[in-house]
Amino acid sequence: MKWFVLLLAFSFAGVQAEVYKYTNKQGKTSYSDIPVVGAKKVIVPPVMTYKAPVAASTIRTPKPNIKESYQHLAITQPKDQATIRSNQGAFTVKYAIQPELQVGDYVVLTVDGVRQQGLSVEGLARGEHRLLLTVLDANNEVQIDSAPRLIYLHHASKL
Repeated sequence: MKWFVLLLAFSFAGVQAEVYKYTNKQGKTSYSDIPVVGAKKVIVPPVMTYKAPVAASTIRTPKPNIKESYQHLAITQPKDQATIRSNQGAFTVKYAIQPELQVGDYVVLTVDGVRQQGLSVEGLARGEHRLLLTVLDANNEVQIDSAPRLIYLHHASKL
């Protein structure tokens, strides 16, 4: 409550009202604009203001819609001929691409020739699997393929 009164007092500080601080009957510090017996006058400092600097122009001219051809696409994880131990047959594929993926293009992962949803694989059976990444444009035309990656998936023994 006292903070509300103090905040209220500060909000009207520009009006030049006088503020008094005193201890009320419950022993709490209180503030008022009416003088009370035993109250001391409080000098309220002027409200601090800040003038924001003028922002430099942040308008960027869009790059012309010229597509760069991709120079490099590689699977960085899992490593080639890696053994992955997972009872759920789950792992995530990571990649490196140069230049960066362009607007409208997207990366597709295929495992043993079957297209996957995203770059996380789950429920894969144990054994040998071939991974391949492909960048497709908005018209589903192939832009670049990675080198195929061979992995071995092992499940822990149930014994």
